[in-house]
Amino acid sequence: MRLSIRIAGQLRRSIFHEGWHGPAIFEVLHGLDAAKSGARTPIANHTIWELVQHMRAWHEAAVDTLSGRPLPVDEASDRLGWIPIPEISEAAWQLELQRFRSVSERLIQRAATLDDRRLAEQVSGRAYDVGHLLLGIASHNTYHCGQIVLLHRYLHLHH
Repeated sequence: MRLSIRIAGQLRRSIFHEGWHGPAIFEVLHGLDAAKSGARTPIANHTIWELVQHMRAWHEAAVDTLSGRPLPVDEASDRLGWIPIPEISEAAWQLELQRFRSVSERLIQRAATLDDRRLAEQVSGRAYDVGHLLLGIASHNTYHCGQIVLLHRYLHLHH
């Protein structure tokens, strides 16, 4: 099996289903409404919605990188996707989920088509290659999914 197919599988499992680590992001988000996704808690600096925006921004940056655009510089990458929620409404939340799903599907599809040479190419302005970036995105997803699980449990117990 090509390495790109394995990496795309890791991305898919971190986002959609059958994660080795436990539930995937969209499994955890299933049925979550706008009010809970945007709720502030004393246990975290970010809301679930903000975590989703942040992950989406990194998926978009990775898709852009695969299209030849450089990743944001370090200062900007530290802030990538950490933006205020424009409005907490069910329509805005569903739009965010649709945008996240769409870019995630594009990222997985693009990752699956890469050859080994492309995976080994250095990411512009970074000390790592494309394969490392994509595996990093999968790990990043898993990390933030764990945060979402904890926030979801807290909100379930306290609301």
